[in-house]
Amino acid sequence: MARYAYDGETVTLYLTNNDVELLDSLADQLIELLSDGQPEPVTPPPDADPFARWEAELSSGPALQADQSGDPAIRRLFPNPYPHDAQAAADYRRYAEGDHRRQKMADAQALRDCLAQGLPVRIGEEQVDPWLKTLNALRLVLAMRLGLDDEEAMDELHQLPDDDPRLMMGAVMDWLAYLQGVIIELREPGLEE
Repeated sequence: MARYAYDGETVTLYLTNNDVELLDSLADQLIELLSDGQPEPVTPPPDADPFARWEAELSSGPALQADQSGDPAIRRLFPNPYPHDAQAAADYRRYAEGDHRRQKMADAQALRDCLAQGLPVRIGEEQVDPWLKTLNALRLVLAMRLGLDDEEAMDELHQLPDDDPRLMMGAVMDWLAYLQGVIIELREPGLEE
């Protein structure tokens, strides 16, 4: 597993090149998943009428119906906050989900930017939250791809034969949880080296 350090301002992860490649690939795939089928944001000039800017921003939201995407991973990342009100669910998706998607993509890109700076991986204070959010999103996507939706399914995953490819994905999910835990633990008061 990774070695790590925290100096009170920066989390340092001593990852291997393979670890970095895996994390970078996963974050890139997350960005691709989140951007799939989304309209390009419309950016009016900064001196434009504020109402014109708001109209452009609102009109560039997701055009999906209230029943959401057919991809279970997207449904898990963006659960329907109004399951009993189709109109409220559609309004939420139209006006808010696009911003949430863009934020998740920006968080994943922040993780990739840290990785691109070379080894060891240094995570500044302002990058910790994007890292934690991205690691969590990656774990949710992997869980949905593996069909893990409860504790029993997790236990079954760990009982799979060694040659089952799902076992490797489960190990990656566990590793992401470990990294997330390390970052959280290091930032607790009194744990600086």
